[in-house]
Amino acid sequence: MKKLTLFALLMCFTVSAAFAQFIQENIQSFSKGSHNALSMELPKTNLKDTQKAWEKFASKNLKGKTKFDKKSGECFTDNAIMKSMSNNDFDVYARVTASGANTIITIWYDLGGAYLTSDQHPTEFKAMEKMMYTFALSVSRDILEDQIKDEEKALKKLEGDLKKLGKDKEGYEKDIEKAKATIIERESNIDQNIVDQENKKGEIKAQQGVIETLKQKVSDLN
Repeated sequence: MKKLTLFALLMCFTVSAAFAQFIQENIQSFSKGSHNALSMELPKTNLKDTQKAWEKFASKNLKGKTKFDKKSGECFTDNAIMKSMSNNDFDVYARVTASGANTIITIWYDLGGAYLTSDQHPTEFKAMEKMMYTFALSVSRDILEDQIKDEEKALKKLEGDLKKLGKDKEGYEKDIEKAKATIIERESNIDQNIVDQENKKGEIKAQQGVIETLKQKVSDLN
């Protein structure tokens, strides 16, 4: 994977900061009932890509076993571990929904008998917020890297077009050189043709004289 430019990285941090402003905490319903959850909107993302991104992110960062359940539409991480939050394991449920051109990821943290809330678990809550910001950053990075790949493809096509134009120019120049050589040859042919025409006119005139002489002889015999 190619390294991002400084400008692209700054864009990533700007985007993640924007995500931070829209993390919401409220009661949401899912397969285990209605419990406190954190949700965040991810601009210019699609459902499938965001789901895959979260599965990959959760598998890497939460250490537990992560699996997507098609029936519930939820991604479940069993016995997750994150030392920055707690030494105890916990379960994580995540659901991604479409929202126009964006997606919304909603996450429930089951700490074992209680779901994560900012009031009851302020330290753990901040750790989870930070993790979500990190996820937002990874999503924005993926978006930018995909854009870079698309732009590199476009650049490659433009470079191919330029190369073809260069070859076309070489072809045109060769055609011009051939045309110039043909013009010179034809001009020489015209000069020779003029001489040949004059010679032919002389031959015609001589031949006409022969005919007139023979006709005169025929007349004399009469």
